[in-house]
Amino acid sequence: MLRSGGEDGELTQLITTEVDRIVTLIDRMQDFTDTRPLKLEPTNVYPLLDHARRVALAGFAREATIEERFDPSLPPVLIDSDAFLQVLLNLLKNAAEALCDTAAPRITLATAYRHGMSVSAGPGLPRQPLPIEILVTDNGPGAPADIAEHLFEPFVSGKPEGKGLGLPLVEKLVRDMGGIVQYARERDPEVTVFRILLQRAS
Repeated sequence: MLRSGGEDGELTQLITTEVDRIVTLIDRMQDFTDTRPLKLEPTNVYPLLDHARRVALAGFAREATIEERFDPSLPPVLIDSDAFLQVLLNLLKNAAEALCDTAAPRITLATAYRHGMSVSAGPGLPRQPLPIEILVTDNGPGAPADIAEHLFEPFVSGKPEGKGLGLPLVEKLVRDMGGIVQYARERDPEVTVFRILLQRAS
């Protein structure tokens, strides 16, 4: 299919931006043992969500529909933009791969503000408010039951060709941003849900 010059230019810019971002992230974080802190700043997540969606639809998720269900009043979030974008892309790629044998494959990106949501940072420590919720949902079959509780452990994968590093990297980056990520099968009919909970910027 031929694209207009404008569409070609937009795709080229998208690819260039992604390459530059990935090189920067790799330079800063070579592996899971990197202890350098992420640069957390108050951020509007919607441009990042849009960028991740466009990258996915231009490549690995081009066979899927990606829906958006956003809370328009979401306040700024305390994140590292590059790390957050990598988290989104890993989760979108995971969802797209899970949908390879699904009729009418559908991924949903959603945001919400959860008043009162907090988690314990450890025994005797105060609870940390994490009211910002980002959901990546797909209508695929979910993880095999025998590995569902181990998805965020390195080298665990339900795919024959999988290396089992995408979700552990997601967990590390989210944790380094002071948040948590969870996997669940929810609703009726069931869908796969990856839920990210993050700090609101002060």
